[in-house]
Amino acid sequence: MRRFFALAAKSLLTALAIVATVALAQQQGGFLSNFTGEIAIVDSSEMRSSRIRFEAGARTNWHVHSEPQLLLIEEGRGRWQEQGGPVLVLEAGEPVLTRASVVHWHGADPAQAAVQFSVYAGSLEWQQAVSDEEYLGR
Repeated sequence: MRRFFALAAKSLLTALAIVATVALAQQQGGFLSNFTGEIAIVDSSEMRSSRIRFEAGARTNWHVHSEPQLLLIEEGRGRWQEQGGPVLVLEAGEPVLTRASVVHWHGADPAQAAVQFSVYAGSLEWQQAVSDEEYLGR
C-alpha cells in the first residue's frame, strides 16, 4: 500500500511539473511574441531592488557596492555623492548609475522628501554616517 501511495505521489508531482512547464512555455511564448529578432531572458535572481522614501534631510550612510547600482528618483528631489566629488541634486525621473567599488551615499534634498528606486547585484558594504557638513556639501 505504501508503494502505491509513493508511486501515486510521484506521478502527481510529475504531472504538476509538466503542467507548470507547459504554462510557463505558453506565458513566455506570449511574452516572446512581443520582440523581433533573437532574444534570451537572462536570469535576474541575483538582482536586489528597493523603493525607499527618504524624508527631507534623510540619507544613507556611506556605502559601496561590488557591482553598479541604478538609482532613480521617482518623486521629489534627491541628493547623491561619490566620495571626493560634489553633492549632486537629483530631480524626479533622473536616473543615476553608481559605479562598482565607488563609495557613495544618496538620500533626499534638505527641503524635500524623495522616493528612490534602487537596483543592484553583488555585495553591499556599509560604512560611516554622512555628516551634516558632507550632506550639505561644505
